[in-house]
Amino acid sequence: MTLFTNLYQLQVTAPMRRKLELLVTLSLAGLLSACVSPSGNGGGGGPIGGSPVDGSSALIDATDGGASNLGDTTSGTAAPDTGVPDTGVADTGAIDSGLADTGPADTGPTDTAPADAGSGGCKLMSGNVLSANTNINVVTSLSILSDKKGCDLDGDQVPNNVLGKVVGIYPAANTALKDAVDDGTLILLFAPEKWLTNGQPFVTDLLIGDVASTSSGCKPSGNTPCDYTVAPSSYDEFASGAICPAKVSFTPTTVNGGQMKAGGNNQKFELDLPFVGVNLKLTITQAQITGSVTSQSAWMNTSSGMLCGVISKDDLNKAIDALPPAALQQTGFDKATIKSLVSSVLAPDIDTNKNGTKDAISVALGLETKAGKVVGLSTSP
Repeated sequence: MTLFTNLYQLQVTAPMRRKLELLVTLSLAGLLSACVSPSGNGGGGGPIGGSPVDGSSALIDATDGGASNLGDTTSGTAAPDTGVPDTGVADTGAIDSGLADTGPADTGPTDTAPADAGSGGCKLMSGNVLSANTNINVVTSLSILSDKKGCDLDGDQVPNNVLGKVVGIYPAANTALKDAVDDGTLILLFAPEKWLTNGQPFVTDLLIGDVASTSSGCKPSGNTPCDYTVAPSSYDEFASGAICPAKVSFTPTTVNGGQMKAGGNNQKFELDLPFVGVNLKLTITQAQITGSVTSQSAWMNTSSGMLCGVISKDDLNKAIDALPPAALQQTGFDKATIKSLVSSVLAPDIDTNKNGTKDAISVALGLETKAGKVVGLSTSP
């Protein structure tokens, strides 16, 4: 079978293949004859058979399968194969030698329609629209502020930032955030729909980005301007409507006298926070941004910025419960121990549902930004 298989894999014409198969069949018949013919009592080494009991010789033409030549006293002679070989003409069809297509390349206008990627009927923001936004800013510095700095989230004129206590007992939390921004692992882009400095409201999207291939090796915190792409996962692809909205938007955003305020009670986003050797995926709600910005025709940078919000106690425990066993093994703590450590350090200080019980911890992150150029959507999610 191997021999037949190899024959069919050869690039030969049909007539040639039949001749080769016939040759192989004859060869196999000869080998079979040599293997099964008896060597004594009148048996020969030729056709399959031997001397029967009555002395006759039963002969089988092994080459063409002809009828047995039965004789009583004489040995029969195998009839030669008289089959006529197939003499059909080999395929001589000419190879297509038509001229190569020399038509001019399509020089039509650039497609500015949104990319079709939404699963709920919406379309992703077009890369060309994103690249035309000259007010996009990239976060160049991100850190957990100390518990003495933050936003006044409960109206008592005192900064709220319980998460800041982590920095005092686990400085590596800030080191990890700084490194993630510095090496481009974490790229956050603020994309306002417009830029108004007269106190009128507008919307600012928070997008996840990547360093574009045209700026390979560039770092957001460096002095060299980088090109960026926006991850499609920044948008809610299951939303209805014409354009998929950003998953995180700060609305309203206002700029007045060089001071920006954005967000409020309806904003939320997720943050991977390093704590005791593991990353906790925390959901920050009631998110808001403040900071000093340049009040020119375009957003150039942000200084002394803060991103504030709250993390509910339930969400914090869910984040701990979601830790994989391998991560827990590296810390040497079980989930119960981590919950105990967290609750002892991060006591709730905000009453989110106004029922008289504090059920969330306050968060304040320091940030700085500078203008960044987006060149389109990322190819990866």
